[in-house]
Amino acid sequence: MNRIEKLISELCPDGVEYKKVWEITYWDKKFNGIDDFKQPKILKYKHVLANELKSLKLNNGDIKLLSTGNFEGYTNEEMAGNNLNEGEVITIPSGGSANIKYYKGKFVDSGNILCSSMDGRVLKLKFLYYYFLNIKKIIENSYRGSGVKHPDMSLILSLLIPIPPLPVQEEIVKILDKFTELEAELEAELEARKKQYEYYRNKLLTPVEVNGKWLLNGKPVEWK
Repeated sequence: MNRIEKLISELCPDGVEYKKVWEITYWDKKFNGIDDFKQPKILKYKHVLANELKSLKLNNGDIKLLSTGNFEGYTNEEMAGNNLNEGEVITIPSGGSANIKYYKGKFVDSGNILCSSMDGRVLKLKFLYYYFLNIKKIIENSYRGSGVKHPDMSLILSLLIPIPPLPVQEEIVKILDKFTELEAELEAELEARKKQYEYYRNKLLTPVEVNGKWLLNGKPVEWK
């Protein structure tokens, strides 16, 4: 029996409780068609346009720039100005596709819908983030529209989420954080190996012309 199984056996022997997303999260927008009791509190975060977000990027910044896409970058507090936010959030793009992110700290956001845990004693937000990644296809399928697609928040807020005791959530997050770290290291190693392969391929297998003669590894090449 692994540690997670042991914790579940000890802390919730009768099974894990499930709650709907609206029961455990606050969001920074009031959604159309959603009953008020499902959104008792609206978070206050500031947003900028995508082009403005990219213009804030600095090489030595420490304020995260949260985009809806693959753009990654940082800025500083002076550049962020009145658009500076701080908190622990999950971001879901308000349009496009379900590029789900998690961040804790100071940040500037562009084009995302943000959510936080309603009660940190009940839900560890990063646990929800990993669960969202696990059901990303369902969230992706909620994006609808003829032009730019937008998420159906009534569907997302109605999703049932398992809520194991906090120690179980923390252990799951710890394991998945480590896996994510190892995955990033593996990707970096593969990229380094690829560059190394390309270097030696070009060096060893690509002929060069010297004084009208083609050489490969310093030896003449006989073309056939």
